Amino acid sequence: MLSVTSTWAIYIIYMGALIIFGVFVWWRDRHKSTTHFYTAGNSIHWFVLCMTYIAALMSTWVFFSGPGGYYRGGFGYYMSELSYMPLFPVLTYFVMNKVWLINTRRGYATPADIYADRFKSPVLRLILALVFFAVSMPYAAAIYVACGQAANVASGGLISNTSVIIFVGITALLFVPFGGVKSVAWAATVQGWIFMIALWTIGISAFVVGFDGSFGDAVASVWTNSNNWFSYPGPASWAPYSARLGYPLACAIGWTIMLPDVFIRAGYFGKDLAAQRQLMRFQPALQLIVWTGCMVIGFVAIALVPGLSGADTELVIPYLITEIISPEMMGFAIILMSLFVWGVLAKGLSAATSHLLVAGSIISEDILAKLLKLKVSKNTHMVIARLAVAALGIAAMVLAINPPDLIWTLIMFAIALVMPIFPVLVATLYWRRATAPGAIWASIIGVIGVIVTYKMGYGDAWYGLFGMIAAAVVLVVVSLLTKPMDKAVLDEFYGQLEAAEDEYYEQEAARGAAK
Repeated sequence: MLSVTSTWAIYIIYMGALIIFGVFVWWRDRHKSTTHFYTAGNSIHWFVLCMTYIAALMSTWVFFSGPGGYYRGGFGYYMSELSYMPLFPVLTYFVMNKVWLINTRRGYATPADIYADRFKSPVLRLILALVFFAVSMPYAAAIYVACGQAANVASGGLISNTSVIIFVGITALLFVPFGGVKSVAWAATVQGWIFMIALWTIGISAFVVGFDGSFGDAVASVWTNSNNWFSYPGPASWAPYSARLGYPLACAIGWTIMLPDVFIRAGYFGKDLAAQRQLMRFQPALQLIVWTGCMVIGFVAIALVPGLSGADTELVIPYLITEIISPEMMGFAIILMSLFVWGVLAKGLSAATSHLLVAGSIISEDILAKLLKLKVSKNTHMVIARLAVAALGIAAMVLAINPPDLIWTLIMFAIALVMPIFPVLVATLYWRRATAPGAIWASIIGVIGVIVTYKMGYGDAWYGLFGMIAAAVVLVVVSLLTKPMDKAVLDEFYGQLEAAEDEYYEQEAARGAAK
């Protein structure tokens, strides 16, 4: 479809622009601390916060796993996706807003910081650092895989996946270590619009070309050839009764709250409490726009190119462009394929760079600075932070060169793996009686529970639900059986949280009175 020269030009121009932007942000913020490098120090405006959150959240889902998932899962699967969205504002209000409030006083840099601050446990910090690191690495690798697949498909197989993975990985490492999280956030704001526009342009174009814009004809075609797409639990049985509970909770907790890169966005980034509230309002709407675009493409694909299976279903967008649109409108198909490649880069790199920053913070802050007590100058600390990101990016590239067949496998296991940490987070914010041994054993047993669930074959329906339940039970039992934590330590943590709440609510009341 695209020539080798055109495909490489898209990659080189796009990645070159990112590197230039990263160097500019580095030069402007070169004297800032590592905390600012990793979390922007509570300085992100609400609009940028919303866009960087949605861009980091969607990973490779938008152009590969998402449409392919709806192709295999059917309309019932789409409805199960939507069912978790009302939980997002509730969880954000009661959990992540409190994380943001305490962060304004404590200045956290890593996802594990808040837990270690509350429980004063280096062991808990190490466990959580390893869990979050284990999640970030495969997520970044999955995104590199998607970028390689996009180039391979767009060029008709003339460009190898491996060459693109190496190119994108290396150039991303020139972007992220320079600019840090602020450059990633601003780039993601632009990239968020790119991937949403590309997604809907491709979906609508395939629908118009394939069915002359007739929704009735599209429904009739699916009903005639693949009517189980409308059935329950769907053609791939992805939405059984178990998944109606397990999957929405996995999305609402594991995906939109506990993944390390979105955790720090929802809890550490926002400029003020108003930004947090805008995040609560707009994220469900933005997710609905993306989910529906993916579903439309999956629906059109099952109607126009039925019979795909396995990893082929993650290529429904290129199939639509090459087999449906290209024979009718070759020139327009080339534009759409360019949009597809551009969208994959925009979407994938927003999430990959976010995960690399988190993984880098775990190495430089959790491991070297907090656990090993490495004492270095501010400048040396920043160099270590950047080198950690670079080293992890190389490791992600190596993993991406030989990945599992389905990108979906990497993504959903990562989401399930962080779900057991959620009860510990709730206890961190609300339960004074929770103890460090309770948090430690809850994290260990919960993660083991997720792994066992997958080993027994229940992971694809229940995801991390059993592990999360086990973690909650262990947390309560062990905490009640062990000695309560020192009252002075608890008073310090919760006193800071209460003071932050009082300060911001007083400010809001004053602003309301002024109006």
